[in-house]
Amino acid sequence: MRSALRMRFSYGRIVPWVHKVGDRTVAVAEPDSVWLDTTAETHGEDLTTYSEFTVGPGERVALTISWQPSHKDQPALPDPEGPWRRPPTSGASGSTTARTTAPTGRPWSALITLKALTYAPTGGIVAAPTTSLPEEIGGVRNWDYRYTWLRDAAITLSSMLRTGYREEARAWRDWLLRAVAGDPENLQIMYGIAGERELGEAELDWLPGYENSGPVRVGNGAANQLQLDVYGEVTEPCTWRT
Repeated sequence: MRSALRMRFSYGRIVPWVHKVGDRTVAVAEPDSVWLDTTAETHGEDLTTYSEFTVGPGERVALTISWQPSHKDQPALPDPEGPWRRPPTSGASGSTTARTTAPTGRPWSALITLKALTYAPTGGIVAAPTTSLPEEIGGVRNWDYRYTWLRDAAITLSSMLRTGYREEARAWRDWLLRAVAGDPENLQIMYGIAGERELGEAELDWLPGYENSGPVRVGNGAANQLQLDVYGEVTEPCTWRT
């Protein structure tokens, strides 16, 4: 087996400082650090971390990476075998579908996807976890969808309420109240997943884009658009009892 880990930060622009801390390998750049843990031997070459090893019958070799703010102490060693020891129904998909009130036979994949788009610490629901995927190959409509559009989130909320996910609905309602704050007249059509209002758009001209479909964008200037339908979209699910 041969692995190659070429870590880059700031959307590929920054080469991190890679060094050893005991048996662990850490890559540091600005506020971020990524930790590589493995029992295999590693070595650096051409700004890449390589590992070559042989796995025999019944043997396992794990490679894990963990993120940590660079100013903090090193993170705890991960347990790569942990997920394999858990019962199948104790994972995210099992706990998600077990709580539904939807009739038997509904497509669970849709509910799991909506749940996966929810940021648990704040309750914000992103439109998609991607940026700069083109609407058509070679086109320029390559937008950053990693934000909470009130219209999209309201539709997601309606689906959750209709299928029994009231806890998630309450979390999004609380997120909405924090994001709107005390000035509803300045309601935006979209926010960051923690309720951020400033979502300035920038083009990353050092990246070629998916299938060379540039430009690559981060941020979304649509936050400054006026879309009057957003008031109705937000009001509709809020009429449901949560």
